[in-house]
Amino acid sequence: VWGAGADLVAIDATLRQRPGGQGLEELVERCRQELGAPLMADVDSLESALHAARLGCCWIGTTLYGYTQGTAGMAPPPMNLLPNLRLQLPAEVALICEGGIENPAQAAEALRAGADAVVVGTAITGVDLQVARYARTMAAGQQGLAED
Repeated sequence: VWGAGADLVAIDATLRQRPGGQGLEELVERCRQELGAPLMADVDSLESALHAARLGCCWIGTTLYGYTQGTAGMAPPPMNLLPNLRLQLPAEVALICEGGIENPAQAAEALRAGADAVVVGTAITGVDLQVARYARTMAAGQQGLAED
């Protein structure tokens, strides 16, 4: 990614085990030494975010919230996590809300909750998911009509 011209590299900065037993500290150091790349930490929790910031990651993204064993019962977007992140992260570390933003109101809510920026992905690019949601809703509506 870096060699292809990216401006930064995002890494899994959760506290979970990595391939080959590599620690986050080692991964961050390798990125610095071998690439000189600024890093965005994809995190799942306050603990992993603070750890990544201490290691020097410039951006913290909530990308993995709800996708790790420790956050499996939580669903993005991480509106409850953002205020604590903003309060405890150093001011110079950018906080990016990424994951689960489905509409402009949620994006605005994320900014009010402390995010410096918001990533909107699937809500724009996931046309197949939007079509499936329409189909389910319409089918449920048809069933309701048949029962009346």
